[in-house]
Amino acid sequence: MQRDVGSRVRRLWAVLLGSALVAATGCEVSGTATTAPAPTVLAPDTPPPATPPWTLAELVNHPCTVLGPDDLTRFGLTGPGEPELDSRPGYCHWSPPAPAPDGVAVFFAPNPWDRYGMLQDIERDKEHFRTLDIAGAPAFLVDRHRPSGHRNCMIWVQVASGGLFQVEFAPEVPTAGQDVCGPATALAEVIAERIR
Repeated sequence: MQRDVGSRVRRLWAVLLGSALVAATGCEVSGTATTAPAPTVLAPDTPPPATPPWTLAELVNHPCTVLGPDDLTRFGLTGPGEPELDSRPGYCHWSPPAPAPDGVAVFFAPNPWDRYGMLQDIERDKEHFRTLDIAGAPAFLVDRHRPSGHRNCMIWVQVASGGLFQVEFAPEVPTAGQDVCGPATALAEVIAERIR
């Protein structure tokens, strides 16, 4: 009996000593969460690189950079766009040429702070929600149908370097059966290929 107690005490000390050594060596437990550093956002007076690909942080204060003159022509918009930087995230707003009564409003918002999964969970229960793939990246959209007849399509796309961007396509005067998400998806594809 005495031998069994001594043997158990030695085993207990061996386990405690081993635990203390592991703790002292600073071994990290697999799967420990770490906080990512905040993105370095370019100042409003510091232009982003002249050509893509850009990071979302480079576009936060320069959201209208993402579409060039050829893109604006393709989507029937006037340039260079109107940045709105007082909100978070800031965004760029493009409109159709002034005399076009049936144009669209287009918005682009780079967002390096929020996480895709979090926003997807918030929007998931909305009517006309669906997931899709934009330029190889996970994305989701909400095709909003308002009682007034107004429709708009909002798309959120995850970005590999962190964060996400949002594109919104809103016809000024929607017509019955108008596809608002086709053009929004095409626009999101163009932008996604320019962001790393």
